[in-house]
Amino acid sequence: MMRWTALPLLLACTASQAQQMAQYTQNVFNMFAINPAVAGSKDCIDVRLGYRQQWVGFPGAPTTGWATINAALKPKRPRAFRANRHGIGAFVESDDTGPLGYTSFQLAYAYHIQMKQDVFMALGFFGGVRQEKFALGDVMAMDNNDPVLLNSRSVMVYPDITPGIWVYGKSTWAGLSIQQLLGNRVDGIGQDTRLTRHYIASVGHRYRITRKFSVVPSGLFKYSPGSPLAMDLNAMFEYKRKLGLGITYRNQDAVAFMIKVPFLKYFTLGYSYDITTSKLRVGGSNTHEIILGIYPCIPLDPEKAIVRCPIFE
Repeated sequence: MMRWTALPLLLACTASQAQQMAQYTQNVFNMFAINPAVAGSKDCIDVRLGYRQQWVGFPGAPTTGWATINAALKPKRPRAFRANRHGIGAFVESDDTGPLGYTSFQLAYAYHIQMKQDVFMALGFFGGVRQEKFALGDVMAMDNNDPVLLNSRSVMVYPDITPGIWVYGKSTWAGLSIQQLLGNRVDGIGQDTRLTRHYIASVGHRYRITRKFSVVPSGLFKYSPGSPLAMDLNAMFEYKRKLGLGITYRNQDAVAFMIKVPFLKYFTLGYSYDITTSKLRVGGSNTHEIILGIYPCIPLDPEKAIVRCPIFE
């Protein structure tokens, strides 16, 4: 990992995965950005635009912007969805944390296999490039001759691959992805710096309470060698699938509140507010995240539709 002599912000945040990977609160509403096997799981083009400002008021705190698009490749002759299918997509993300940052561009492919009626498994991967950034002018060092700084460059580009598996049905989903699979060495920033593999598992289920109300508990579990296991435990309460209110607990970090509102037929807006519970609350106690979902789905004959996974309803 990096060895810095005078970067107070990074020293205070060494346990945070946000130093190498962006953090999301609305992970259920943003699952394709986490797992490439989700590509093509919906009946139409699915677009998500997001922005996150973490630890507001904390100097050099992470800010993230991203955009995703994915769709299924449908057969020329429409028929009941009983055959395997292909999904494709793209993902662009920019993340800045103090003097460090990265920009990533990924293309996705997924192959969906029917396991049994209304249950599918998808295998997919992201493949693309990642540009690492280091703003030397933003560093306040006690020793300007430190070799860690003298040997650092501002821009590097590395290949990046993320494989994923996704199993889904009408009420349940589960998935696993491995971010930064190649574990690239980042020459030009610090000493012996590498992109660490991140293992991310997700699981969730929709329980129908009445015809109008349902609850969707879910969990996201993240592990990276050398870091403690991170868990996001979520619950989203939905009314007629027209209003969603949720809460998230992130161990050793935050409690978050979420709202999801569909509008104008093809749009859904999601917003989350994180209340920091770790020691970082002294410097910046809240986080804002907003996601706009766009999916122009035309009503289909149920016999020709993809099985409806809870994350898309």
